[in-house]
Amino acid sequence: MILQQRMVDVPVINHSLTVKAIGFHQWNDYQLGILITPWFMNLMLLPTAETEDHQTKIGSTQTYVFPSGAYDFMVGFEDGLGIYLSCSLFSPMFEFADQAAAESTATAAIAAIMDEDNEDVESQSHSQEIAKIWADEQNLPTAQDDVATESPPDDEPERKSLSERINEPTSRRDFLRGKVFTENLEK
Repeated sequence: MILQQRMVDVPVINHSLTVKAIGFHQWNDYQLGILITPWFMNLMLLPTAETEDHQTKIGSTQTYVFPSGAYDFMVGFEDGLGIYLSCSLFSPMFEFADQAAAESTATAAIAAIMDEDNEDVESQSHSQEIAKIWADEQNLPTAQDDVATESPPDDEPERKSLSERINEPTSRRDFLRGKVFTENLEK
C-alpha cells in the first residue's frame, strides 16, 4: 500500500525488490528483525503489548544495545502497525541486483548484530560520538587522517567473492557503510 500511494513517483525505488520481513524473533520486550522494501532496509524493533503502553514521541531517537554494540532507532508510527522503532541499514536500495541479494544481506546483518565479535569499539553510538564532538572531547577525522592510516596496496590483492565477504567478521561501522559490498572491488 505504501509503495502504491506514498512512494509512487519517488525516484529511489529498486523495482527488482519486494517487501519482506526477515529474521523476526523475540528480543527483550520487542520483536527484532529486518524489513526490506524497494526503497530501504531497516533493522526494526516492534513493541510487544507490554512495551506499547510507555510514552514515546514519534520522531525521537532511542538507543538500544545489542551484542555488537549500541544502535540508534527512530520512533515511528504506521496505521495498522502502531509504534515501531527503525534503524536504517541501507537506503536507497540500488546496490542490490535482486531480492535474493537483499535477503542474503538481511540474514547476514541480523546475525552480525547479535554477534559480540562484531562489536564496534570505535563508535558505540552515533549520538554519543556527536555529543563528544560538540563537547570538544573528540576531534573530527579529516581526509588526511584516513590517508595516513591506510596501508599501501598489495601488488597482487586477493579478490574475495561477495559471499566470502558477507561471512567475514566486520565492524558495525564498516557493515553500515557497505564495506562488505565495496571491499576489493576497486583493485
